[in-house]
Amino acid sequence: MSNAHKGKKLPEEQKKKISLSLIGNKRSLGYKHPKEFGERISKALVGRPGTWKGKKRSILCPLSLETRKRMSDGQSGEKGSNWRGGLKPINKKIRAGLEFRLWREAVFARDNWTCQKYGIRGGKLHPHHILNFAEYPELRFAIDNGITLSEKAHREFHKKYGAINNTLEQLNEYLHEK
Repeated sequence: MSNAHKGKKLPEEQKKKISLSLIGNKRSLGYKHPKEFGERISKALVGRPGTWKGKKRSILCPLSLETRKRMSDGQSGEKGSNWRGGLKPINKKIRAGLEFRLWREAVFARDNWTCQKYGIRGGKLHPHHILNFAEYPELRFAIDNGITLSEKAHREFHKKYGAINNTLEQLNEYLHEK
């Protein structure tokens, strides 16, 4: 029934016409396929993945390592639906790289794995660039341009002074305030 007729009463004559037009229509409610149709479908599904017919492979059976590898290869890189032409911000590439990890470890080791604001050893530590990572690319991996802060201290520092144009004076002021 179209939206124009919804909620309206149809005359009995119209109802009879609709009823007669639906007789033999396979899309109408109550239509039953012949028995042979179901048997043909059942035979066709024997042994297919994701079916219980034939018990060859069910939904619960794990896929082989080779199959999973092929599926993964078919969706990675340029074949993937989220592919954006190999774009990844340069800062993310740098921060995920080996040189950054080595710098981070060296800063932590120099500061004895201790937050320089609160004096807490260990926990969630963040390496903080004294002079900004983005503004001073030549100092990104200079160990003396880093300091160890706890997660809480690092968040407080950037909340107070922002994320850009940070200076050594700001850091010293932050470290020595009560």
